[in-house]
Amino acid sequence: MIDKEPEPGYPRSPDAAEEFLNALTYHDAAPLPPLPPTSDHIEQGMVATSFKWTPDMRDRVRRKAAEHGVTPSILIRQYIEMGLLAEQPERMIPLADAVRALTSLPHSA
Repeated sequence: MIDKEPEPGYPRSPDAAEEFLNALTYHDAAPLPPLPPTSDHIEQGMVATSFKWTPDMRDRVRRKAAEHGVTPSILIRQYIEMGLLAEQPERMIPLADAVRALTSLPHSA
C-alpha cells in the first residue's frame, strides 16, 4: 500500500496550513511563470492525415476532449501515443506514471 502522508515540509494540519499561508510574502514585481503552450502552438509542425470513423466515435472523442480541455486532435494523438507505448513492453515507464496508476487501484483488505 502506498503511504498517503504529506511530503516532509508540507503543513499537516489546518493550523499549520494557515500559519504557512500567512507567512508567505507577495511581490507585485515578481516574474510570472510561463503559460502552458496554446493548442495552436502545439499544432504547429504537425502533418494532417485523415481517416474514416463512425459519427458516434467522433462525438465520443469530441466529448472526451472537451472534458480534458484539449482539442480532439490532441486527444487522438495522446491515445495513439499510449497505444504505441503499450506495444513496447521492454520500454520503462516514468516512476510518476507507475505511482499514479498504482494509487488509482482500489485498496485490498
